[in-house]
Amino acid sequence: MSSYDVVVVGAGLAGLRAARVLEEHDLSVLLLEKNHAVGGRLASHVVDGYVLDQGFQLINPAYPELIATGILDTFDLRRFAPMVSFLRHGTTTSLADPRWSPREAARIVTSHVVGARDLARTAKLFAHCGFGPVDAILKEDDCPTREGLARWGISPAMIDSCFEPFLRGTLLRDGLRDSWRYTQLLLRSFVRGRPGTHPRGIVALPEALAAQLRSTDVHVDEGAQRITATSVSTEERTYACSSVIVATDANSATLLTGSEEVSWLAQTTWWLSVPRDSGGEGLRIDLDDRRFSSALDVTSVASERAPSTRRLVAVAANGVDESRDSDAAAAKYVARLYDVTESDVDLVERTVVAHALPRLDGPLNLKRSPRHGDLVLAGDYLQTPSIQGALVSGRRAAQAVLASRAMK
Repeated sequence: MSSYDVVVVGAGLAGLRAARVLEEHDLSVLLLEKNHAVGGRLASHVVDGYVLDQGFQLINPAYPELIATGILDTFDLRRFAPMVSFLRHGTTTSLADPRWSPREAARIVTSHVVGARDLARTAKLFAHCGFGPVDAILKEDDCPTREGLARWGISPAMIDSCFEPFLRGTLLRDGLRDSWRYTQLLLRSFVRGRPGTHPRGIVALPEALAAQLRSTDVHVDEGAQRITATSVSTEERTYACSSVIVATDANSATLLTGSEEVSWLAQTTWWLSVPRDSGGEGLRIDLDDRRFSSALDVTSVASERAPSTRRLVAVAANGVDESRDSDAAAAKYVARLYDVTESDVDLVERTVVAHALPRLDGPLNLKRSPRHGDLVLAGDYLQTPSIQGALVSGRRAAQAVLASRAMK
């Protein structure tokens, strides 16, 4: 029987982060993954020369825990323009970060499309979220996001025409019912960093984290079937250990450990191609068609993700949409936003992710114990449903193991 100090079950972001922290403390670590590669819910594949992600996924370089991993120093992150363009009744209005494009920002001020009072209060909110202390956000009484925005004096019109259309694609549900604390943390990440993509897709992120591992044994295609406090059994063998971290998705953790079940938010993504001479920068949202949340030309920063004569546009919608007309509707959405004919838009693939993000209900609590009896849990469902949350949970799980060893 093979023996390790710690067995980590699940090689998603949380498991990879936990393994790295543990091996830095000279512990012998085994990382088990039931799938054929590391990454968990972060996966990419190639279809006819297009690099597609398993869902609409971006990487924000402002996440503190991502910075702490050290991978960004050499990671080829292609960052998108910090601009959102809204199409309504045939007219496009673009909101841009003034630090990136003072001209675009000035155009909004002078056009009076958005009221001066809303602009001033939004700027004050962004400054609070982006540059104030995180503790100030976490100490606030939590409430639904819509109520939080209203507390800042932002008008219902601004909330409905700008905040809700933008945030619904990030939060993966409508109505701005999510935790206001969490939304402020999201706004903080947008103020402090420009989300981007990698030429090889989202899978490049877990692969970079895996490449950091020096002494951890990584076994893919080997899923855990039975777990105790001191052993993990797979179909092939049983591993003895001093501690076990269960860093699987929440559903698998429930099956393996009996931990609390988690509700999920779903997302559908259409990957469509348009001619190379079309496309464009920034996120685009059609306010006249709320079926979809947004569209993004990923090749505006990573041309490698499509053949040389085409561009790749991702269109996202909340929930599962496999209706007969969805593909044609997504093509029409892209045609309107990028000013091309529908015949110029080709569907590459439709990706449905039933378990895109764990649903975050109620007050945000970032101090939940990772312990579940004699086991330790890790996963974004224990923190925030994000790359940041997954990485933090992995570190906290590793620290819990280190603390228990220090007490023996």
